[in-house]
Amino acid sequence: MNTQRHVGPPAARSLLRTASLGAVAALALAACASGGSSSSDDAASGDGAAGDSGGLDLSIGTILPQTGSLATLGPPEIAGVDLAVKEINDAAKGLTIEVTHTDSGDTTTNIATQSATSLLSQGVSTIIGAASSGVSMTIIDQITQAGVVEISPANTSPDFTDYDDDGFYWRTAPSDVLQGQILGNKIIEDGKTNVAILYMNDPYGIGLSENIAKTLEAAGVAVAANITYDPAASNFTSEVGQILGAGPDAVVVVGFEESKVIFSNLATEGYDFANVYGTDGNYGLMQPGDEPDIAGAQFSSPGVKASDDLQSRLQDLVKSQGGEELQVFTYGPESYDAVILSALAALQGGAADGTTIRDNLESVSKDGTKCATFAECADLIAAGTDVDYDGQSGPVTFDAAGDVTEATVSIYKYTSGNESEWVDGVEGSLS
Repeated sequence: MNTQRHVGPPAARSLLRTASLGAVAALALAACASGGSSSSDDAASGDGAAGDSGGLDLSIGTILPQTGSLATLGPPEIAGVDLAVKEINDAAKGLTIEVTHTDSGDTTTNIATQSATSLLSQGVSTIIGAASSGVSMTIIDQITQAGVVEISPANTSPDFTDYDDDGFYWRTAPSDVLQGQILGNKIIEDGKTNVAILYMNDPYGIGLSENIAKTLEAAGVAVAANITYDPAASNFTSEVGQILGAGPDAVVVVGFEESKVIFSNLATEGYDFANVYGTDGNYGLMQPGDEPDIAGAQFSSPGVKASDDLQSRLQDLVKSQGGEELQVFTYGPESYDAVILSALAALQGGAADGTTIRDNLESVSKDGTKCATFAECADLIAAGTDVDYDGQSGPVTFDAAGDVTEATVSIYKYTSGNESEWVDGVEGSLS
């Protein structure tokens, strides 16, 4: 059975096939009618009934960045999903999973809305994505009000914690309350005393800037300037001039792909990148050989450093699919875990519909026998044992709001030639 389908432009990854969203939806519905992953009645009701093998058939979709301002994060996230799907199916533990990939674009387009419409028409039970908090805000109601679980591997805006989603929204990345604290503390530890923050005007940028500033000020560090910008702008000379005019000994840039232009503006002004800090949204943008050289700049990124074993498995999978070698692994572990947790919740609940998955996600992440792989956890569930999945991204202990209660934020540093290296992983708790 074909368990991986891709919708989106080939520019994102060489293995993605171009197809219209409407055509894919029609094909999926036709497959259901002809005895695909579930019967037409099951697809309509979302019951996720057991297939001919006697196990569960789980249909999931992704809305992840193949294009747009976060396209650099798409390849590791998509690879993380695909690896989990492959390993779940290879395990043959009572559940078969099928995934359809669609593009999220960014907040300047309505691609994500079209993708959500297509996936919902196919009767998926879980959607992995979006990566951007701003994009997720545009589709969260559409998904959750349809009774479908949304699990983001990368949303970090604090706004989601108390969002009215009837329990259908979850995330395997920690809130920026934690990232803001850890990056702020890193800046303090580096001895900075007069910091300027330049941030994009969206939920991601606002949430991070507020928590970074709060952490700095609580330690007596002055926030010399706190300037917002329109991420759709093409020139940031004025904003860079404002922050440098404050005479900062450190500059924090919170943004996405447009950060490349900001880095160029800083280089033109002769600012020392050893005093520049960034976040997960712009980490990995600068690749070896790119200009300007940002040697010395440091970035925070929620999540652990992907283990050597996971990196190897992801690279092998991408190679087998004909894709390009991954350059970064940001949110790959979180994407992998989002799929595993969805499958375990379906197994534990005995059905693969959105409501069953929602009602079991918190349970499979805590207060049971610890297990680290889908196969191991599935065997425990089959034996009637409560499980506590500890995944590739960490303990992944959910609270009732769908947030992880503890997580690691990694620090990366650029060296000469725009090579980057992992520096440290700082554990924190949001409970």
